[in-house]
Amino acid sequence: MQVLPVKESPRRTRILFFRQGNFSHINDRVAGWLRGQFPELELVEIDVLQDVLKPCRGVVIRGAVTALFTYLGRIVGGDRDLRDLFYRTPFLFRAVRRIIGAKYGELAQSCLFSIQTQSLYDAGIEGLPHFVYTDHTHLANLRYPGATRAVLFSRGWIELETGIYKRTRGNLVMSGFIRKSLIEDYHCDPARITVIGAAPNLPPPGRLPENAGYSNRTVLFVGIDWERKGGPVLVEAFRKVLEKMPDARLIIAGSRPAVDLPNVEIVGRVPLTEVSGLLLRSSVLALPSLREPQGVNAIEALMHRIPVVASRIGALPDMVEDGECGVIVPPNDADALAGALVRLLGDPALCRRYGDAGRERAMARYSAEAVAGRMGEAIRAGVGRAGR
Repeated sequence: MQVLPVKESPRRTRILFFRQGNFSHINDRVAGWLRGQFPELELVEIDVLQDVLKPCRGVVIRGAVTALFTYLGRIVGGDRDLRDLFYRTPFLFRAVRRIIGAKYGELAQSCLFSIQTQSLYDAGIEGLPHFVYTDHTHLANLRYPGATRAVLFSRGWIELETGIYKRTRGNLVMSGFIRKSLIEDYHCDPARITVIGAAPNLPPPGRLPENAGYSNRTVLFVGIDWERKGGPVLVEAFRKVLEKMPDARLIIAGSRPAVDLPNVEIVGRVPLTEVSGLLLRSSVLALPSLREPQGVNAIEALMHRIPVVASRIGALPDMVEDGECGVIVPPNDADALAGALVRLLGDPALCRRYGDAGRERAMARYSAEAVAGRMGEAIRAGVGRAGR
């Protein structure tokens, strides 16, 4: 009897990491976490725009034209920019997956797993355990106050997005808010969803706040997207704060809105390294967002021992425990926001207590080491499920 040689399985010595650009400074950190959690594996980083799409010029052109015609009304109306909508058509969604499968299918045979950040595309390759790390889902937009289905992209695109979450070995999400969306909006298996959190862009400071013992009555706002981050409602609330505390101050970083109020300092965009100094010179961070996938600057404030007043929106209640390290207020409620700011600015001892508790909570839950560890555990568990 002829004995056929046993075909050996290829050694799994690599990780495929699909990313696009920087994604709010997250992609570089994820690459570092993967290297730290899986030091025995080679990390292969693939930029979906640069490495997958740009070499296929015809696909890019057709994708742009398809997005233009699919969302023409929204583009003309100024609702969204074509660049934002480029990935939001079934044509491009399928094209990305097809190109990735053809270009990296052979390389995938030497990989233990693949992972992508965000869910703008599907980088999964048949037969390879795949993971998604994201701060949002598209249908989560319906969970914000005043949202209607008019904000959604095409039904075909949403069906394809759903397919990502269904096929992946693990959905790694930044908050309980998105876990709930995956379960209730997309009917995903809860056992394949892990809340691993998000780490801050700023390292924890090595010194205490320099805010006169929380008595300088300074409120800090940090955000580029002034409208979405609730800047207008903060201005309305601060006007009310000044009626009771004429010496209160408001610092606005990241944006340059026109504000006609005393004691308001507008610094606009600043390097990330300077945000730490602004936090340390403040008594409170205000984050009255109207829509907030994550709000990493809340974590950064807590790590700087600065209490946070935030909206009951998205992931913010996950990070800011009401009555323990800050105050959670209803969204778009200037009176409630003003009341919370007056209460904290008028009670330095309470600010200090919230600041100390916030630092302890944030370091335990959202330090880079903690988040990376949860990511590694979730991936190892998912790969194990795939093997079985």
